This record gives sequence, C-alpha cells and structure tokens, in this order.
Amino acid sequence: MRANQKRLIVVILVLLGALLALLIPHGSAPDGSSFLDKVASNIKLGLDIKGGALLEYQMSTEITDAQQLSDIADRVVEVLRRRLDAAGFTEATVEKITTAIQFTENIPPVRIRVQIPGITDVEKAEELVGTTGKLYFADVMEMTNNPEEPSIPSSLNLEVSKRRLAGAEPYYLKSINFGDYYNGVENNTWYLVSPKINIGTKYLELSGNSITDAKARVNTNPKPGQGKFMVSLTFNGDGAQIFREVTASKANLAESDIKKRLAIILDESVIIAPIVSSTISNGEAVIEGIQTLDEAKNVAILVSSGNLPVELQSYNRQVLSPTLGRDVINASLWAGLAGLLIVMIYMFITYGKVGLVADVALIYNSLVLFAAISITGSILTLPGIAGIVLTIGMTVDGNILINERIKEELRIGKTPENAVDSAFSKVFWTIFDANITTILTGLVLFYFGTGTVKGFAITLIIGILGAMFTNLVTSRTMLVAMGPSINPHKYVKDYEQKTEGGGK
Repeated sequence: MRANQKRLIVVILVLLGALLALLIPHGSAPDGSSFLDKVASNIKLGLDIKGGALLEYQMSTEITDAQQLSDIADRVVEVLRRRLDAAGFTEATVEKITTAIQFTENIPPVRIRVQIPGITDVEKAEELVGTTGKLYFADVMEMTNNPEEPSIPSSLNLEVSKRRLAGAEPYYLKSINFGDYYNGVENNTWYLVSPKINIGTKYLELSGNSITDAKARVNTNPKPGQGKFMVSLTFNGDGAQIFREVTASKANLAESDIKKRLAIILDESVIIAPIVSSTISNGEAVIEGIQTLDEAKNVAILVSSGNLPVELQSYNRQVLSPTLGRDVINASLWAGLAGLLIVMIYMFITYGKVGLVADVALIYNSLVLFAAISITGSILTLPGIAGIVLTIGMTVDGNILINERIKEELRIGKTPENAVDSAFSKVFWTIFDANITTILTGLVLFYFGTGTVKGFAITLIIGILGAMFTNLVTSRTMLVAMGPSINPHKYVKDYEQKTEGGGK
C-alpha cells in the first residue's frame, strides 16, 4: 500500500470520527428536543453565550473578625476552584464577595459566589459545589441493621466512656447506600464509629487533608455485593506514616474483632468499612464498594480537591441568562464566518486549485476542532472562539508555506509529484516548530490560568494540534492526489513575467 493511500485512510477515519462525535447526540438536551437541538447540545456553551447557574454561599462559622473571614474565604475559593476544574467546569468562576455596607443577619459580610456555565439545574450544581467533601477515617465499634438510628449497647458503655475522655466520643452513621435495594434487600446498615483511631494507649486522627491524590478506577475483582468501581487514594508523608501504624495495629487483631475494620467516611456517611488484613506501608489505599462510575468520579473529585475549611450554607441560587446579548453573539458569529469566507476566497484567487486544498483543510480542521471540544466536554465561550479564530490563521499560514514552497520547486523544473514531496520535506520542521511553540504557550496559559483563560488555552491547543495534522497529513494527501492536474508551466511563466517586469 502506497504511503498516500495510508494517509488517505487515516484522514477518512479521523473525519468519520469527527462527524460521529458531532452528529450523535450525547449532550444534555431536555427530553422532547428536536434532533438538531440534541446535536447542538453536544458542545457546551459558556455563561457569556448560553448562561448557567449562579450559587452564593455564606460560611457557617462563629468567627467575626473580617480579616479571618477573608482568609477562610480565600481557602474556600481555592478548594472550589480545584473541585470545578477537576469536574471539567474550567470556565466556571469562583470569587469572594465582601459586603461594603454594614452587614445584618440577612447579609453575610463575606460570601462565596460560584457561576457555572451550561448548567440550568441548580440542584445538580449544588451537589458538586455545596458538598463539604469532608473525608476521615474512624474506628468501627459496632455494625447493625436497623431502619431507625439505634441506641448504643450497654455492653459498650465502658469503652464509650474511655473514648469520651480522649475526645473521641462514638456516634452512629449510616452506610452511604442506606435505603437502597440490592437483590431485593434494603440496606439499613448503621456503623458506630469513633473519629479517633485507638492504637494501644493513644488515639490517632487521619483526615482527608493527608490525601494528595484520588482517582476513580474500575474494580476488576469486586467482592460479592460490592460495586464495580473504586477510588484509589494516595497519602502524603505524614498520612502514610499514620496509615501504616493504623493498619499494622488492626492487622494483628482477631478476624472476629469488629475493631479490625476501618471506616472510611465522607460527609458523615460511611462509604465502606473494610477489614484490615495486612499492614499497608506504601501510602496507598482504595475505597471500594462504589456502584457507578459517576459516583466514583464525584468521590474522587471531592476527596482530591481537599476538605472545605468551613461548612457552606446556600445564600442565593438562580439561573443566569447569557451575559452577552443575543445581538452581540450573532454579530460575533457572523464576523467569524465572514472572516473565514474572505480567507477562503483569497486563497482560491491567489493559488487557484492548490488554494482549494487550503480551503478544504480549513473546513476539515474546523470539524475536527469542534468534534474534539464535543468529546472532551470543554465549554465554549467567546475567548474560546478567539482561540478557534487563531487556529484558523495558523492552518492558513501552514498551507501558504506549503504552497509557496511547491511553487519554488516547480520553478526549478521538478515534476508536480516531486515538487509536493520536496516541499513537505522542507517545510515540515518549520511548521512543526512554529506550532509546538504555540502549544507550549497554550500549556502555560492552561496551567497558570483560570476560568476563561483556560477556555482560550484549551481551544488553542486542540486547534493547533488539528492544524498540524491538517497541514502535514490532510493537505499532503490532497496535493499528492491532485499532482497530475497541476500545471508547472503556469508557475514558471508567472515567475518569469514577474522577474522580467521587475527587471524593466
């Protein structure tokens, strides 16, 4: 199989993949929507184009000092920012709002404002943002099945008294799946847990703050009745040391001892309370028993983003209209389309049939770019559209370099087929270096930027990668195919006429 045939297969496969990603509905269009509406929902739009959800929270704390409140709010903003970025809402804005006037009971002095584009379900937004994400490990003193919260057995009174003196008073918590049915049986599991873990004569605390990373994974070997997903945890140095000490102590207990279990608790629900069978000294653990992948992802997001320093209480919640008027949006879109059309006409007038290759490349790269945005779930805003416009320029720039080099190779007497191969060999590293430096700039913007800056960086990086593929693979495939129809004498004649004209 010739090299160009292989390139053609790759080009067609990428195009088909892009069309499927764009035309198969997988967005969040409401029930009853038309096919076109469902296809349009494949690309998430930002606050400035589509609107979204506005959430405001007040911090539940007894602190009244303005500076301390401001410092706590800064930490809350950082945690929520990481949480939203991890969930894919890179265009969301999180900011601290301070009240300039003397505040009353109804107006918090400091509050947190979150604006999430593309979400019209406020309750869904609150599930992600409003959850405290408080994770910690605890001793298990009893497990029981009861539809109502049970009472502490009298046989544990002495143990409870000891723990109270250590500041680790036990309390009952439900299983995270409490009330759900599995195989026709309702889960009514309660755990009597103690927030401090007893090791000999001392009590240790192990919180979610000691976790440096959490990732959702598939449980390839789940136990009977457990979910098929889990979350892997990685501890920092201090956390790994405490976790090793805890697991070493519990591993030595008898199999029938309830204290051999270690409860993993998130937001006052016991995710799982597994039996510790061996010492874990590598600073890694897993949360098993999770039923769905979405649940595993949400747990990983909440845990990895860190615990909120305070509890948040909803202060204001509403659905936002687009921040830009429809006239502004339409004008921007028409301006972009007009610019694209002008570029395509210019390329055809300047380069003729070879210019048509550049025009097809522009359309091809646009399809791939929007397909990538759709697949990755990136949110499109006007800064993102600016990144798309910039990639259009980069695609045209690459094709101009290729076309000019082909003309130079034809002028020195090469056949069209040889001119195309020679041109691509000579411009490859020029195009590669120019695009890589732009991608590096985009990576810096993505890493250090937030909100709309990240949105611009994402579309820029995806677009530049698409432009490289389009210039070096798609354009080459078309130019090689149309090589026999290229008239080299036309370019030689034009060059001689320009040279003679300049000489006169």
